[in-house]
Amino acid sequence: MADFSPEAVYRQMLGEAVIERDKLAGKARRYSVARLITFLAFVAGVYLSISSMPVWWIGSAVLLAGFVALMIRHGKVLEAQKFNGAQIVSLEQEVEACKGNYSLFEGGGSFADSHHPYATDLDLFGDFSLFQALNRTVSPLGKETLAVWLKNLLNNPDEIRLRQNAVKELSAMPGWRIKFRALGMVADESANDLPSFYQWLETPALFSSPVFRVAVALIPVLSFVVLLLLSAGMISVQLFLLYLLIPLSLTGFYTKSINRRHMMLSRKVDLLQKYASRFTMVEQEPFTSAQMLNYKGRLQTGNNGAGNSIHKLGRITSSLDTRLNFLAGFVLNVLLLWDIRQIRRLEEWQRANRIPIPVWFGALAETEAITSIAAFAYCNPAYIFPETASGSLMLSAEEAGHPLIEAAGRVNNDILLPGKGHFNIITGANMAGKSTYLRTIGVNLVLAMCGSPVCARSFTFYPAGIYTSLRTTDSLSASQSYFFAELLRLKELIDRLNAGETLYILLDEILKGTNSADKQAGSKALLRQLIGMEASGFIATHDLELGRLAEAFPERIVNNSFEAVIDGEALHFDYKLKPGIARNMNATFLMQRMGITIHDPE
Repeated sequence: MADFSPEAVYRQMLGEAVIERDKLAGKARRYSVARLITFLAFVAGVYLSISSMPVWWIGSAVLLAGFVALMIRHGKVLEAQKFNGAQIVSLEQEVEACKGNYSLFEGGGSFADSHHPYATDLDLFGDFSLFQALNRTVSPLGKETLAVWLKNLLNNPDEIRLRQNAVKELSAMPGWRIKFRALGMVADESANDLPSFYQWLETPALFSSPVFRVAVALIPVLSFVVLLLLSAGMISVQLFLLYLLIPLSLTGFYTKSINRRHMMLSRKVDLLQKYASRFTMVEQEPFTSAQMLNYKGRLQTGNNGAGNSIHKLGRITSSLDTRLNFLAGFVLNVLLLWDIRQIRRLEEWQRANRIPIPVWFGALAETEAITSIAAFAYCNPAYIFPETASGSLMLSAEEAGHPLIEAAGRVNNDILLPGKGHFNIITGANMAGKSTYLRTIGVNLVLAMCGSPVCARSFTFYPAGIYTSLRTTDSLSASQSYFFAELLRLKELIDRLNAGETLYILLDEILKGTNSADKQAGSKALLRQLIGMEASGFIATHDLELGRLAEAFPERIVNNSFEAVIDGEALHFDYKLKPGIARNMNATFLMQRMGITIHDPE
């Protein structure tokens, strides 16, 4: 029976790409040899033409034309090799992703923010992060867009469904996604390229005056006439050189201004063509989901599409780059006012496209981000798309697991938060799974409100904000103790609730930085305040007394636990959530195993 698993599909595509790589390598070698032979024959022809056989000039001209044609064809093969190489890299990464290994993708560590309501605690950025698992972006703006989506979640059910439908559509298009990503990988892009491009868009026109329109039209005609007169002997060389001062002086006067504008676009031809190809891919694909049709529509401006417009800009920029060759630049400026001509073409393009450009690049960046989520969805076919609930805050999931834990080692558990004003207190021993359970809840909520499938058998939730306090750290630079840093975190939580925000609250071991009695009293007081504010969430703790608050709030607090089983010298965890307060603790057992004396020897 044929294997149609995501990994098998990617492996088949990878095999085909490797075969194509070998074919292209053979073509490239043949063109290299043909170019060398043709060039040597051309040199020999020129030598024979000069020495004794003028008829060889014709043959040399034919050989030169052949050499140029071979160069063009060879260049196309080299471009195909670059694209093929990018496809192979992308497919190899996807094969690993299907095994649960996302380490080949960029982790987005630069987007980490310790002050964010949940990003640090839920490991959204960095190595082994959620961003890394999702990330298939290749442009700086695409990466930033995906990071923004993770930090600013959708809270409108209709918007969530729109994105889900787009993810479903793109998930079923692995070939399209691989090509789209590979096209973005063939040209290097720095974080400064797009800002530099936007800066150029805002530069004032230099040659909009009608005088330059006349000069650009007149100089080539004058140059042709002067050359004709010179070849006919009707004017002297001195007069010809005097004429050359006109175009050279005109170009030279504006050289600094031209250089500044050129520097903003110089050597970006490959990058512009990359964008043009990706724009065209989106424009030409017959999408059916409303979100993808929206992106496609944003790439159209009147009768002009983003792909054609950027491709045209690439051609103009390539023409302007000719000035980087001193000899070619000198001749073209003398005869055609080349620099001024190309800058005028750029200014015309600038006037026509300045306004839609940010819209185009924004739509492409969002397509990159949504393609990333689609690739993640495709690699995890067992994940399900969550359903949104109306009314008030609630969360119900069956067999939910942490998506960054490999399936073979993952233990899934149910999640239930029946409504607003409810808390689930999770007690248990060290290493029993309390913190992982809280992160499982948080990460799946982030995925759900990004339009992604979640790691669960079923998942229904009310879209709301997330606030966590799972791993507070001290700060030497800010002169903050561990305890004070946590207090600031909890104060922000209270402030948000007072401001009317609806939040999923995830707290792990409240007030860790103080003594046991103070910690217990403070934790109980905080929980009572949160219940009084109609807040909702999950609290993990070692403090069994906190769980006994359920006696005072039987309709608001539910106790669940993770147990550790000590069997002789062995410690066992099953990581399964159980009802009630934990019965077993393991700190002294672990200390004894480490050789730490528990009882006073006296």
